[in-house]
Amino acid sequence: MPGSVGQLFTRNWPVKLAALFFAVMLYVAVAAQQPITQFFALQLEVVAPPGRAIKQSPTTISVWLSGKGGELLKLRSLPQVITKTVPDTFSGSLWHVRLQPSDVPIPKGVDVQVADLAPRDIDVALDSAARREVRIVARITLNADSSFILQGVTVHPGTARLVGPPQSVTGIDSVVTDPLVISGDTGRFSRTVALETSSLGVARILPTEVVVSGEVTAIMQRSFPGVVVTTAASGFAGFTLQRERVVVHVQGPAHRVEALTRDSLRVIAHLVGHAGPDAYARLTVVSPAGITARAVPDSVGLKPPTAKRKGSRG
Repeated sequence: MPGSVGQLFTRNWPVKLAALFFAVMLYVAVAAQQPITQFFALQLEVVAPPGRAIKQSPTTISVWLSGKGGELLKLRSLPQVITKTVPDTFSGSLWHVRLQPSDVPIPKGVDVQVADLAPRDIDVALDSAARREVRIVARITLNADSSFILQGVTVHPGTARLVGPPQSVTGIDSVVTDPLVISGDTGRFSRTVALETSSLGVARILPTEVVVSGEVTAIMQRSFPGVVVTTAASGFAGFTLQRERVVVHVQGPAHRVEALTRDSLRVIAHLVGHAGPDAYARLTVVSPAGITARAVPDSVGLKPPTAKRKGSRG
């Protein structure tokens, strides 16, 4: 009887061993397809803006991932760090971030979902930073001969915000754009230009680009003879001008110069020194905006007041 029992186990043993092997493999295959949830502990790594430092230790984030067993086995290459970056323009000392499932770095090709993570809301302490509003200056060049000029150049926005350690923004009152070269084609232009940041060190700036607009116009020159000279309100003490009319030369955008008349210009005499034999008047020209003008000559002499004759008694 004992021999027959032993033969029962040993008879066709290769077939029985193969059957056992395939049964185990079938169980493993079926188990691998069942959805399960697995826990992972990841470190939160916060990247501070250049020139600033994080003032607290890294935080551990508990993450639960769910998926098929076979997919979870692929997570042996799961990065152990969740990385968040503080915006360069953040100037506060306490940055709040709310973690999302998409922040968990699941490798590509792994079909699992983030079931939960905790904590979700994190406050990150940073060292202090300063904020400063500065004006923006356009570095613009007209690539044309002297018969063209730039008119009405504007920068939008006109100011930028600097953020960084206090010592990095102190003393900065303005920033400039990258060089901009405009061709000599007449008409309005508008260009998007980056701000020059190499001189700012660790300070960050917002915005990083601005729009520079303006107009290229042809220059025109004209001369207006016989423009009347007027005197300033006081100081001449009876003296009169040796010349009452002069020639005025003007220069400016062609469409504005063409619209000028003699009445558009005003020549004013200003007394130099005290009224006397050596005194003279300096001439200035008041012209419309955008027009440069000069009087020829730019100064005139003075004539002393005429003495009155005393009447004789009969």
